[in-house]
Amino acid sequence: MTPVDKPVRIYQCEDTVNGILSAVYDAGLSGYGHQYIKIQPLTKGQAENLELFSEYIFVKTDTQKAEKVISAVRHKISEQAYIDMMYAIASCQEDRATAVYQFITYGFSIGAKICGALQLPCVERVFEIKRSVQNEEHFFIEFLRFQEVQKNPPLLAAVIEPKHRIIPMVTEHFADRFMEEWFIIYDKTHREASFHYADGGWDMHILNEEEAVKLEELTEQQEEYQDLWKFFFNNIAIAERTNKTLQRNLMPLRLRKHVTEFR
Repeated sequence: MTPVDKPVRIYQCEDTVNGILSAVYDAGLSGYGHQYIKIQPLTKGQAENLELFSEYIFVKTDTQKAEKVISAVRHKISEQAYIDMMYAIASCQEDRATAVYQFITYGFSIGAKICGALQLPCVERVFEIKRSVQNEEHFFIEFLRFQEVQKNPPLLAAVIEPKHRIIPMVTEHFADRFMEEWFIIYDKTHREASFHYADGGWDMHILNEEEAVKLEELTEQQEEYQDLWKFFFNNIAIAERTNKTLQRNLMPLRLRKHVTEFR
């Protein structure tokens, strides 16, 4: 078989950071040729779109493999390459895993220069994906609203519905500012939540259906300060200077669902 006739090999994996990086690990060790490899994350219940004349391999998630990839990227390429990789993996884009695999492969060849090698399609794609994730991250950092859902001990909670898996980035931001607070940030889109503790530590959990329902019920509680804030928001507005188009540009409609003043 000549290289031209070589079939594409598609590594299917769990749609998680560890799942994708496990597939990157196996694909890299295969020696099959990165130009003939794709990585396809699969979510539970997702219908498969099979490609003709392609070879499929399912990769079992292995935390140790994922950690080895992370360590190799950080020490053999650069810390910036690691950051770019993690932002890209957090995206909802279907081609992100393949772009990350190719990005890492080239990175092992040229080192830290990979982050600026935008002439390579995979690097340009990783940059585009990262920028999209960062834009959404910045939006939710600015517009996320906490509410007090429990008084003793005090517990704050917030709900977001992002396209990308930005919970870790958003939680890091608020963990630096509310170091001694108990708070929860719930990603309703991906049914994930981060839990921040009063000692400054935090962790993430994928919620089952029952846990998700309980958390949604908790965050739907209404407090008096919410009504006060909405009253303040409405009264400082100048009706004659209202610009709905500008408002939509600065704060897209899809971000307003869980913002107190728009509820």
